[in-house]
Amino acid sequence: MDYAAARAFLDRLPRYEVKPGLERVRRLLDAVGRPERTSRAIHVAGTNGKGSVVAMLASVLHRAGFRVGRYTSPELVDFRDRVVVDGAWISEEALALGVDRLQEAIDAGDPPSQFEAITALAFDHFARLGVDLAVIEVGLGGRFDATNVVSPILTVLTNVTLDHQWILGESLEEIAWEKAGIAKAGVPLICGDLDPTVQRVVAAECARVGAEMLPSGTIDVTAQETDWTSAHYTAGVSGRRLEIELPLPGRYQEENLRVVLRAVDALREKGLDIPDDAIVEGLREVTWPGRFEIVHRDPIIVLEGAHNPAGAERLAADIVARVPDPARRHLLFGVLGDKNAREMLDVLGPAFGSIALCQSSSPRALPVTELRQLTAARALDTAWYHSVAEALGGILPTLREADVLVVAGSLTVVAEARQELTEERWRR
Repeated sequence: MDYAAARAFLDRLPRYEVKPGLERVRRLLDAVGRPERTSRAIHVAGTNGKGSVVAMLASVLHRAGFRVGRYTSPELVDFRDRVVVDGAWISEEALALGVDRLQEAIDAGDPPSQFEAITALAFDHFARLGVDLAVIEVGLGGRFDATNVVSPILTVLTNVTLDHQWILGESLEEIAWEKAGIAKAGVPLICGDLDPTVQRVVAAECARVGAEMLPSGTIDVTAQETDWTSAHYTAGVSGRRLEIELPLPGRYQEENLRVVLRAVDALREKGLDIPDDAIVEGLREVTWPGRFEIVHRDPIIVLEGAHNPAGAERLAADIVARVPDPARRHLLFGVLGDKNAREMLDVLGPAFGSIALCQSSSPRALPVTELRQLTAARALDTAWYHSVAEALGGILPTLREADVLVVAGSLTVVAEARQELTEERWRR
């Protein structure tokens, strides 16, 4: 089949239905020779930051001379940007071939979700391209996520906060248990900054399966300077000080950087040759769209995929620190229906001088009418729009050059804003 037919085939699979369990993805992988076994994997879970950690690690490892596969979700720029080898998206031809190879297994038995099918396709693509290392982002949770079929050489847990409670559980303990399910016997688990409650659950799971728990707090990272383009740090890695420039300027990336550097230390301990210059150059070259991404200057427009209360708190703190005058801070906000919009608005509302509401075209988007009810209850004066494009059309002409507009709340809103803002009519 060609790319259009392959996409149509994948789009017939359940995209928004969560189907926990590994039976279906294993059936697909069996059909193409268990490709997940052909490369060494690094498996990354967490509520926030896991995509950034995957992007940083993949860039460093590529700079170190490895052929690196990267699997993330959801897509932001293009459907194909979820499956990447050495910085290149899977081609339309390769994606169509992958669907061809999996079609019979997909049609047989219990229908997989679209995520399960793409996960199998990604592993198959990595195997056919001879990937040395695959850096894999968990889709949801960890223990029963389709990616948890890998036998990794390293696992990573960035953090655990409340999100996706309707699937993962109402308490931090339940969510931590789900995410700690990526721990494997004899495989180090790098942990970011964890709440003490979470730490106890993760430590218990590591002890149960025989995984060594390695906290990232042993890595000394000091922020030097941050502007709208990049952040500069000094960091201690393997007993040496490195000067790091990271073109991901969100201040929350300091914690993710610490996790990445602890992971690099652990990989070196396993015998991987990762020179210091690969760390420095790989981090200098990393890109990760939609995470405190600056897409416009004068006024500054920031795209930030903060999609839960913890992400909203970090975003609010960053913007307030950068822009002292609240009259210059403007927010365009839209979320999916399963997110805690109430708590996010409690955090973001006081941080911005003006707020506009919108909804993306996703069928999961929270209707703007419901968002208006939430802001009215908080006495927040807001404008509202029925689409991202309509919102940008209404907001951008009113901004002054010194203003800052933040588009946040959902990656679907961020993706649509990003596409809209690349059009010539908004460029200056």
